[in-house]
Amino acid sequence: MAASGSFPVHLAPSGHLRTGALLRRSLRRRKLRRLVPVVAALSVLPFAAYGQERVALEVGTVLATSSSTHIDTQLASVRGQLERLFHDKGYTSYRLVKQEKSEVSCGNPASFEIPGGRHLQVMAKDTRGGRVSLNVALVKDRHTLMRTDLTLGKRGTIMVGGPRYEDGVLIIWIGARRMGANSTAP
Repeated sequence: MAASGSFPVHLAPSGHLRTGALLRRSLRRRKLRRLVPVVAALSVLPFAAYGQERVALEVGTVLATSSSTHIDTQLASVRGQLERLFHDKGYTSYRLVKQEKSEVSCGNPASFEIPGGRHLQVMAKDTRGGRVSLNVALVKDRHTLMRTDLTLGKRGTIMVGGPRYEDGVLIIWIGARRMGANSTAP
């Protein structure tokens, strides 16, 4: 910037004189360039706090069949729910196939293997009021077979009748709860 008398003279990078509207526009752009990093940093703060919430996830897979009346002893805590929800579909035998637990931050997905080459992707979205909002997708060979959003109450669990497998059907249960300072997985 050079001075000529008492009027400042601004030269553009091309060497042309900037005056009036061009000068004001140039000064505004400079101010905006300085402001962009500050605005970007401030806009990330709510998401940083959002990502700090920890959620304990549990996914179990049960094979339901009508070939016997055996109920896996590891399913004792959910036996009543299984019978109430699926007995009228003709299923009398329930065997735990797989059970996995994971702890994640809100916004970070966890993937659980489901028999038959499938994966259940679960992402905690929010933990307001002790409830946990989830986005759940069942995926096979990179194709999304099902995607849904759901909200579970405190220490909530949902059971879903899933795909056919072997001589029966898979029942998938999803449990989620907000992690406290001294909590462990469900």
